[in-house]
Amino acid sequence: MKAQIFKSITLLLLSFAASASAKADNNFLVLSTLAYHFENFDERNAFTPGVGWEYSPSSKLGWHGGTLSDSFGYQSYYGGINYATRPMLANRLRFLVGASVVHKQFKKNGDPETKVLPFPAMEVKMSKYAVLNISGSPAVDFGNQKNNAVLFFQYKLQLR
Repeated sequence: MKAQIFKSITLLLLSFAASASAKADNNFLVLSTLAYHFENFDERNAFTPGVGWEYSPSSKLGWHGGTLSDSFGYQSYYGGINYATRPMLANRLRFLVGASVVHKQFKKNGDPETKVLPFPAMEVKMSKYAVLNISGSPAVDFGNQKNNAVLFFQYKLQLR
């Protein structure tokens, strides 16, 4: 049931990508590529292919959504909101913060779960249309919650 909900949310968010009301230089086709886990790296997939869409205007609320193969090979779905800073350092660097609802397999041989996760990211503009997005999550060991620190790398193509 939850997987169907996330598929629906992802499709809905992707349909907004075609909206004419969104300024073109705030829309990105997101290609998920790599995940670097600080612990148990050899037990996880480093290549995490996926596709999504992000609308991230500077100094305003935006949104993101998509699907990817997670570190264990499960087809994951995500969607959420974000806030991007104004570009700095010769217009080549932005920071994004937000929250994502993620449906994925969090533990080896575990069942998929749905969680709300923080979304911190650094965006480095590589060219006029290409952006490298570096995001991740810290290691958490609190109560019943334990997860591995990870860095995610995404290639974003700005569509005009």
